[in-house]
Amino acid sequence: MQDFAKKTVFITGGASGVGLGIAKAFAKQKANVVIADIQPDRLIEAERQLRTLTNTVLAIEVDTTDIVSLQRAKAEIETTFDPVSVLCNNAGIGGGGKILETAEEKWRRVTEVNLWGPINGVKIFLPDMLERGEPGHIVNTASFSGIQGHHSQGAYGTSKFAAVGFSEFLRNDLEGTCISASVLCPHVVDTPIFYPDLKPNETEEIQARREKMPWLQEIAVSADTVGEQVLAGIRSDELYIFCDGSDSRKMLEARCDDLLAAMDRQFPK
Repeated sequence: MQDFAKKTVFITGGASGVGLGIAKAFAKQKANVVIADIQPDRLIEAERQLRTLTNTVLAIEVDTTDIVSLQRAKAEIETTFDPVSVLCNNAGIGGGGKILETAEEKWRRVTEVNLWGPINGVKIFLPDMLERGEPGHIVNTASFSGIQGHHSQGAYGTSKFAAVGFSEFLRNDLEGTCISASVLCPHVVDTPIFYPDLKPNETEEIQARREKMPWLQEIAVSADTVGEQVLAGIRSDELYIFCDGSDSRKMLEARCDDLLAAMDRQFPK
């Protein structure tokens, strides 16, 4: 896809962070932007920001782990705009910690949101996208934690590895159709995931929290930058959409080196 004007884009987790950054990028392209989230207060603020860029905005409260909630969203979208052409399964939650120190409830919740959310989105929207026979795209938000296991991020990282695999197999399934798929794998993005208890208008508190995490300001990219990178990734039909070329590259090279070294040890050339 190249032109997004008047195309309907549905972004889950769109009320803040990466989702809002993606929404802003599409709004600048004159798309019909639909954002969904489970946080109504953030939805109100996000819609206000988007309406400074475009009038074709719809904000819906949606729980991506609930198929019925997504079905209702689909119906509401199609009474307001044309059917969805770009689906961004972006809603996600954190879940760091060592494997044995992470409660089973947390494991299940993180998996429900970070893996089953995208699966549900694809199940609800993809059949109609294929049936219409028009160009379309699906972007599933994973993480660089789904490319290389680093630190103790058991539940989160596992769910993101699964999201990467799901996207790869989805891409395989879509070969030869008018729809394609990408997986977004950002490393560190300055989003409310680092201060989830603070509201968007608590700017002083957010800045104070950032100052306690100097590394965040040193290596993080902005959500708006990620949004533009997503557009570029769709236009060039990238399977993997990365968001920085420094730390991510080093980790990717280390992973590839480890895989090839294991192959060489076990099956020398």
